[in-house]
Amino acid sequence: MKVNRKAGRLPILIIVILVFAGIGIMRRCTIEDSTLADDYIRPGHDTIAVAIEMSPLTYTLRHDTASGFDYDILCDIARTHNLHLKFHPISDLDRAFRDLDAGKYDLLVASMPSTSTLKEYFPLTEPVYIDRQVLVQRRDTDSIVAVTSQKELLEDTVWIPDGAPYRSRLKNLSAELGGNIYFESKPEYSAEHLAIMTALGTIPRAVVNENIARHLSDEYPQLDISVPISLNQFQVWAVAPGDSILLDSVNTWLLQFKQTAAYDSLSTHYLR
Repeated sequence: MKVNRKAGRLPILIIVILVFAGIGIMRRCTIEDSTLADDYIRPGHDTIAVAIEMSPLTYTLRHDTASGFDYDILCDIARTHNLHLKFHPISDLDRAFRDLDAGKYDLLVASMPSTSTLKEYFPLTEPVYIDRQVLVQRRDTDSIVAVTSQKELLEDTVWIPDGAPYRSRLKNLSAELGGNIYFESKPEYSAEHLAIMTALGTIPRAVVNENIARHLSDEYPQLDISVPISLNQFQVWAVAPGDSILLDSVNTWLLQFKQTAAYDSLSTHYLR
């Protein structure tokens, strides 16, 4: 859906969405649950307000211990550069993007591919890691025959997170295959929800990021995630529009951190 930014409206962009326990030394940062975004007041300039997606890969909380690939990266960067971060766990990415655009957050961290559409509205960071989308479905049983190729999705329906940027990839795939792939989505269903609903047989199949799917397939071995939907894509973070200073800083911090053994350790631990 295209929206005229001059009219003060922001398009529905992405939900690429919603544990995982510790890695070596536990990383802890300031956490604040900002579910009432309308009442949220952005902190002072000495604090970076980070909206962070709740998912098995990005950020999760188990037994009062926070962890996650992106979360751990940010905590390591914060310690190195003496930064104060205030995390606001979110699951509604559409709303989070609107709040980022309104200046309620400084940084939005989630499993989101760098796309040309997203670049039109938000400054995007250097790549954090690489991921792709895969089809999530139940394995073959006496009553279920799993899809084995993209072509078998023609004239069928897949669930995707509401406003997911890879909707355009599925539309292009439909055109390439000479037919239609139909989509279903609801705002309350994140990528994690859709994968679990597929495992439980509530929905037939979904498309989510591969690293999220792999984490969930450990817990739900009945899931088949063998059919790729996209090529590898750079996953990035989004910065509030107009904050070029923060964008430059985050890019510098990321590039430096990706050269360290700590980044390699986190990648080995979280990325499959």
